[in-house]
Amino acid sequence: MASRDEIFQVLADVLQKEFGFETGSFRPETHLVDDLDLDSIDAIDLAVRLEERTGVAFRDEELKAIRTLGDVVDLIDGRG
Repeated sequence: MASRDEIFQVLADVLQKEFGFETGSFRPETHLVDDLDLDSIDAIDLAVRLEERTGVAFRDEELKAIRTLGDVVDLIDGRG
């Protein structure tokens, strides 16, 4: 089972490689829309990449509730 820090690192890695963000600016409170300017298509791409990397499948209602990077980590950690 991955630690929360390891999950966060996977998330940061996906955001950096797939979306071109600099990883040093990520914090758990970083907002996906307000801070990273991700749209709904980006969110789906992010979910797919995270599913591939973590093996955790996201349900539609879970995706709609995610607002921050910390929410993503909470969701994956809660399934592990």
